Amino acid sequence: MVSETGNGHSPDTISNNFDAQLKSLFAQSPGPSAVLMGREGVFAILNPVFIKVLGYPNVQGKSISEAWPGFQRYWNDVSARVFERGHTVYHYSYAAEADWHDDGNGNVAYFDFVFSPHRDAAGVINGIIITGLDVTNRVITLTRLAQHELVLKSVTEAAATALWMIDVHGDITYVSDAWVRWTGKPFEMHLGRGWLNSVEEEDREHVFHRFALYFAAKKVYNIDFRIIRADGNLQWIAAIGKPRYSAEGEFEGYIGSCMDITERKETERHLKESEERFRRIADSAPVFIWMADTTGKTVFFNRSWLEFTGKSFDESINKMQTDELHPDDQENVYNIYHAAFTKKEPYYLEFRLKRYDDIYRFIGMRSVPYYSPDGEFEGYIGSGMDITETKEHEQIKNEFIGMASHELKTPITSIKAYVQLLLSIYKNDDDDEFLKKSLTTINKQINKLTRLITDLLDVSKIESGRLSLNNEVFVLNDLLRECIDEVQYTAQKHDIVFEQEADFAIDADRDRIAQVITNLLTNAIKYSPETDRIDVMIRNIDNQVRVTVHDYGIGISKEEQDKVFNRFYRVEGRNEQTFSGFGIGLFVASEIIHRHNGRIWVDSEKGKGSFFSFELPLVANS
Repeated sequence: MVSETGNGHSPDTISNNFDAQLKSLFAQSPGPSAVLMGREGVFAILNPVFIKVLGYPNVQGKSISEAWPGFQRYWNDVSARVFERGHTVYHYSYAAEADWHDDGNGNVAYFDFVFSPHRDAAGVINGIIITGLDVTNRVITLTRLAQHELVLKSVTEAAATALWMIDVHGDITYVSDAWVRWTGKPFEMHLGRGWLNSVEEEDREHVFHRFALYFAAKKVYNIDFRIIRADGNLQWIAAIGKPRYSAEGEFEGYIGSCMDITERKETERHLKESEERFRRIADSAPVFIWMADTTGKTVFFNRSWLEFTGKSFDESINKMQTDELHPDDQENVYNIYHAAFTKKEPYYLEFRLKRYDDIYRFIGMRSVPYYSPDGEFEGYIGSGMDITETKEHEQIKNEFIGMASHELKTPITSIKAYVQLLLSIYKNDDDDEFLKKSLTTINKQINKLTRLITDLLDVSKIESGRLSLNNEVFVLNDLLRECIDEVQYTAQKHDIVFEQEADFAIDADRDRIAQVITNLLTNAIKYSPETDRIDVMIRNIDNQVRVTVHDYGIGISKEEQDKVFNRFYRVEGRNEQTFSGFGIGLFVASEIIHRHNGRIWVDSEKGKGSFFSFELPLVANS
């Protein structure tokens, strides 16, 4: 006879319905679930997810040693704690590989398992209920975090950086291995305020006071100090710390780093010593020395400059202009200064500067750009001196040269006139040959002397600013022919060949340009005694008329080519003693060309002749 319950169902029916519902619940669980019976752990119920964890089906009725051999090593401990003590046991991050997404691809998933007692109707533990939670995302996140921490540790170690953490009480709770290695003391000795024992005694009070001040204000902490290394030597470190806060905004202490800056401090010390040496040398020098940064503002003046101007160091620096410069010189000085700065080129200036007693003195200043060891432009450095006495002596000299030249011109003109008169008288074939030859020689030497006096007068005019130009428009080709004919008349040994493309007109001082051409021709003849040809060319180069005189003589070395246009400079060579002259012709020629807004230069090679060229602006439509 089967008894019935109040609702018309028998107990067996109810029991069967409950088992069916339990199995349905297990089957629908998103995580692995199972019921194991007895100490052997025989699988009574398990859902499809757990079947995937095990790796194969048909495990119902099998013991855990048969169905789940991968967990066998943990089972004895788990079963003992559940069956004997009634505890719930947790097992974390179990890895299982399966086709979790049913897409044909196997992947590893991670689960946390809970092992709970299963009791019969009498409350006796007769099995274990297993429920699992998929924690794959958590495990992957923690793994990546661990990898990032490992990378961070590797980077900080490689960068000679130590990390540290401080709690809300200002006590150290963590220091990295780098700090332990630097100090040679175990980790525990640095906790709390123990880290201060590794700070050099002279720095300790200042370091802690600075830290306490910033900690109380919760500001970024930044300081350089010395620590005592494990080998007893001192090491400079730069410490920086920032306040840290919880997600809720609660202050939790500080986190920071320390970097080994010993090498940097040594470099700074050597640099400071070098700067001190430079300052001592500069202050003891009897010349003016100054420096400017990349913006053009002055950053240094030596003692000589400050004593000359009567200004203090602070009054003089951080300026691009100086009040002591003479008003009439300001525009020219600043134009040259800014142009040189833009091109990063050396320059030389002469200007008047007010002394401490309000008297203006002439200053000669040469300045050059200077660069870092890496080649980076860092500004300008210049040196100069008071050249007032030099300028006065030059003025006296120029006045003397001008006066002497004028005084010499009159008797030389008379002598030349008498020589030419005698040459016209004694020109017949039956006249005394020795007398005619002597008069011709005298005439040549008078011409040389006349050119020398003219050059000296021009030098005097150039240096005093009195060299005037009387410009007119003329055809340069015609002037070249005239000069060539004149020089050719007195140079019988050399053949002067003239090459031209077309006629070119210029607006210039005809006599001064003739003076330049004559100087180049006579130099070409003088410095090519063993050859017999001179080439002269005129052509249009980008709306500039270029004249070139080419000789095949002794040539000029590369080192001397920049100097040949200097006053009183003469080219050195094995035969230089045979070449007369004072080295002022090319100086005058250069000044004449420059005052016509042109340029003059030389291309030459020792022993292979020279190309002397000058360019002048063409007259439009010439």
